[in-house]
Amino acid sequence: MTEKQQDFNSIQQESTVQLSPTKFKPRQTLKNQKKTPLKEQVSRPPKNAVKLIPPDIPVHFTWALVMTILCFFIIGPVWALYKTIKLRRMIRQGEINDTTKRLSDRITTVLIISTIVGIMIWVGILFCSVGILLAGQLLKSDMI
Repeated sequence: MTEKQQDFNSIQQESTVQLSPTKFKPRQTLKNQKKTPLKEQVSRPPKNAVKLIPPDIPVHFTWALVMTILCFFIIGPVWALYKTIKLRRMIRQGEINDTTKRLSDRITTVLIISTIVGIMIWVGILFCSVGILLAGQLLKSDMI
């Protein structure tokens, strides 16, 4: 056989490093020597990073309270008052997300509609009371 035709089993190599099955032994430190603590790794935001500020979510508690007291159309303002309390609790717990924004928008819509309906009711009561007073004065003076 020539050198090129040798098969794999015929190749022998002498090992220069003697392999032994000994276990790794850690380096022993002196008893008086203290270990240096590892530095705490702190990640810093990049210089061009933008701080995210939570959106300002209006609660409208005072508007809901005033509408509950002054409005004859009481269903909407009472619902809005209940939901503003729930919204305040969500904001206090840090649950600022799309749900809180949608709830605030819904409260605003209900309060606007309640305000319009309440104004219409108050104007109606005002005109009716003025009409009754005028009719009473006209009847009293025998004009009708």
